[in-house]
Amino acid sequence: MNNDLVIEGLCKRFGAVDVVRHVDLTVPDGKLVCFLGPSGCGKTTLLRMISGLEIPTSGRISMAGADLTDVPANKRDFGMVFQSLALFPHMSVAGNVAYPLRLRGTGKSKQAQRVSDLLQLIQLPHMAQSPVSKLSGGQRQRVAIARALASDPKMLLLDEPLSALDAKLREAMQVEIRLLQQRLGITTIMVTHDQREAMTMADVIVVMHQGRIAQIGSPLEVYRNPVNEFVADFIGLGNIISAVADGENSVRLAGGQRIGIDHSRKLATDQSCRLLIRPEDVCLSPALPPDPAAANSVAGEIQFIRDVGSSLEVTIACSGFSLTAATTPREVPDLHVGMSVAARLPAHACRLFDAGPGLQ
Repeated sequence: MNNDLVIEGLCKRFGAVDVVRHVDLTVPDGKLVCFLGPSGCGKTTLLRMISGLEIPTSGRISMAGADLTDVPANKRDFGMVFQSLALFPHMSVAGNVAYPLRLRGTGKSKQAQRVSDLLQLIQLPHMAQSPVSKLSGGQRQRVAIARALASDPKMLLLDEPLSALDAKLREAMQVEIRLLQQRLGITTIMVTHDQREAMTMADVIVVMHQGRIAQIGSPLEVYRNPVNEFVADFIGLGNIISAVADGENSVRLAGGQRIGIDHSRKLATDQSCRLLIRPEDVCLSPALPPDPAAANSVAGEIQFIRDVGSSLEVTIACSGFSLTAATTPREVPDLHVGMSVAARLPAHACRLFDAGPGLQ
């Protein structure tokens, strides 16, 4: 049986404001899908409509062929973890996990077995009788997920569940949740505004912008082949440079530099456009005397160096624009502020967009 979640023409309006606009989406069975976008883009409202906590203004939600659009939240058999976690502070860990089972009238022996299994799954069996107020942030997060899984739901919905954690714990929990989801094979939708989190966890990323879906794809597809400037700018670091079309497979940058492009767009000569190249694709070398035959290279001077541990992020002032490159001391020894460098922009790594960040 096909257990995909299918969303067709979904809209949500609050007063005169369209918060979610004509969303069409299929969430594949057993996959982890991240709704990613800036604050106010409609991702949490979309999740709440899927959960049944918000009623769509128009459109349809179905799963396994059954129409869920008007089904109340408590009848959808979805587990949900809120940003606040919403654990009961007066209950023990086991009491919190057992709560949805008690609501369903599950027998005490079955409750005890299910709670025991889930606490083993989240690696907290020794904390069963501890009050949740005594737990660390990561432990509370795990209990909230166990409670959401207690009634064996068809789908798990996560609304920015890691936003309150510190950076190191957040990264550890990203891996834990992903491994747990893969082990259980449960279809999961997670809302986040953190592109690194989405890249780490998702099978599929749904990038949202102003209530619409801007792009759907795997993390690598969205990162390497963004459909427009908004997605390119939101997903990871990227150099987005103003340019002018100069023939079918090349552009001119602000300083007059001519750059060849493998991924050609049909642009009229002298048409304004934007060039994207990721920092890790910029190849740095010490500046040498100008070589008329050198392809796709621009000269510049290092303005700033940021050591991020595994690499160096280097800001370079070029003629008419600035450029960020990711490199290592091994690749370019003795990097220092004020150093003259040549930056090569490989043609295969350059991508063009129409001028302006609008959706395509």
